Amino acid sequence: MYMKHYQGIVPSCAVFCGGCPRYTQERNACPGASTAGRCDKCKYHLCCIDKGIEHCWACEQYPCKDYKTFAKRWTRYGQDFIENQQLLKQVGQDEFIKIWNEKVENG
Repeated sequence: MYMKHYQGIVPSCAVFCGGCPRYTQERNACPGASTAGRCDKCKYHLCCIDKGIEHCWACEQYPCKDYKTFAKRWTRYGQDFIENQQLLKQVGQDEFIKIWNEKVENG
C-alpha cells in the first residue's frame, strides 16, 4: 500500500490521511479530510460534535456497530481504525501523526 507524509489534524474516525487512496492519488488528490471539508458531512464527525467529543474513542458507545462496519472496510488500505482509535487515545494527535509519518518514511 502506498502512503504519503501527512501533516494535519486527525479526523474523528482516526484515519491517517496519508494512507487514504484519495490523498495519495496523483491527480486531483484530496488535501486531507479535515482540511478539505470532507469531515463536515461525515456522520462520525457530526456524531462527535453532537456528543461534544473530538474522536470516536471518547464515546460511551464506542465502538458502535456502524463504526465497526466502516472500520472493517478500511483494512484493505492498511489501516485498522479500531487500533488507530486506541493509539490516538494513548498518545494524542501529534504523536499519532508522528508515528504514522515514521511508517511512511520507513516504508
